[in-house]
Amino acid sequence: SVFPSRLLFFGIFILPMLMIFITMYLWQNSITWEITASSYFLPTGEKIQNKSTNLLILNDTGSEINDLIAALKAQNIVPELALQKNITSIPQHHGAIKVSRAGKV
Repeated sequence: SVFPSRLLFFGIFILPMLMIFITMYLWQNSITWEITASSYFLPTGEKIQNKSTNLLILNDTGSEINDLIAALKAQNIVPELALQKNITSIPQHHGAIKVSRAGKV
């Protein structure tokens, strides 16, 4: 009959090609993902309501970083300054950064 031969044709030739096209399409779209700052920071003046995150800051500059702290607070990020160099013993935070003047002239 005609139905098994069409099924065999579809299973051997069409289905593998269809699977390859779908796989290539999904793979190509997944490569174009990128991490941008817009996922984490808002444009100046915009604020997220009722959402904040904490950020541990290790100030290794030897001076005050009040401008950085004010900018973080404007983004609803709660900065917490680390007083010790070993920040691995401090309870978990959403993130941590080290501010230093290494390489500055």
